[in-house]
Amino acid sequence: MESVDNLLKKPVNILVCFTDPEIGKTLSRMAAYFAISRSEKSSATFLHLTNNDNHEEQSQLKDFIEIIDKSKITVRYFVKKYDDYVKEIQKTMKEQNCNLLLIGIGKDVLTPKTYQKYNMLKGDPTNSDAYVMEQFTPEESQLLNSLSSLFDMNPITTGLFIYNNLRRIEKIFVPILSATDIQVIPFATIRFAQKDNVELMIWDAIGAMESNQKMQKLYQYYVKKVDEKVYLWDDDKKIEEDFIKKQDLCIMGIDGWNRLISTSLPWIDVLPSTLIIKDKTI
Repeated sequence: MESVDNLLKKPVNILVCFTDPEIGKTLSRMAAYFAISRSEKSSATFLHLTNNDNHEEQSQLKDFIEIIDKSKITVRYFVKKYDDYVKEIQKTMKEQNCNLLLIGIGKDVLTPKTYQKYNMLKGDPTNSDAYVMEQFTPEESQLLNSLSSLFDMNPITTGLFIYNNLRRIEKIFVPILSATDIQVIPFATIRFAQKDNVELMIWDAIGAMESNQKMQKLYQYYVKKVDEKVYLWDDDKKIEEDFIKKQDLCIMGIDGWNRLISTSLPWIDVLPSTLIIKDKTI
């Protein structure tokens, strides 16, 4: 794991992809968080994908600039009709030399139960890919295939943002459920932790704070830099639905997400907007 200082010094060239303009606006705020303190060298490219032949720019570039203008980062905005969702994203990613990809979808498009069903079916080696896809609607199959491709062949860090009416980012829930989460969570959380009025609650379900020295140092850095607005969940207490409903955003790694949705925890269906991150693989 890189040091916190190195993480903050690195410029971020972020590609934000969405089909719903409202989700694009929400992701533009996240782009500003990720670009904090590296504004002169960072950039944000917004890719509004549409399958409408006669599309118009429903959300003008100024809508996004107004949200992230204070960051003074380079902003680009494209509206493109797509035949192949994955190829269009990969093409733009190369053209703009991006090192971070954020994909935004609505919770009604991909629910935790749908993702859980997909993982269970894919995890059974006796199931063919064709059989797995037959268990979903054509729209679900297309989206699941696209997301799987982007996560499996991601040359850059990739985040899937599942939108659930996010209006503010003040309370953030950060579950640590896998050792790989330790590698990706600092990349995102440190940027949010520096903002005013933001509180992070870390649920260390695997004892990373006790067993991982770098995680201990990261937590100490959080506490020092953000006026003790970062907290550790008391493992003696049960996480209730009421607590989850009060959170604005959940941030976790892809492996932790896969573990979470395979459980029977009653609050999975009431998760707030969720950012799922996977580190680059190639």
